[in-house]
Amino acid sequence: MKLDPESWEDRGSYSVSVLHKFTDRIFAQLVHVKGSVKRHFHRKQTEIFVVVEGNGTLEIGDSTYNVKCGDVFLCPPETIHSVKGNLKVLVFKYNYEEDDSYWLDS
Repeated sequence: MKLDPESWEDRGSYSVSVLHKFTDRIFAQLVHVKGSVKRHFHRKQTEIFVVVEGNGTLEIGDSTYNVKCGDVFLCPPETIHSVKGNLKVLVFKYNYEEDDSYWLDS
């Protein structure tokens, strides 16, 4: 899998591009954060974050991390998380379901 997205979905302060679907419930996407991804959680989904470019701040649960290229994090279901900065994050999603994102910030 090459980190060379064919297209991006603009979501305001960040964009996403699905790079590879292993199944309908397991896939890899690249997220380009251009400011922030607000606080949210997933009831069923597990995510693995790999910072591939840039730096910023990642919050997972009660912990806050200053992140840079090469850092890897696990975010289990039901865990509130957010990210700020100018960075690209490879996200592996496991047990994905549509409408499983619960946003806490308006």
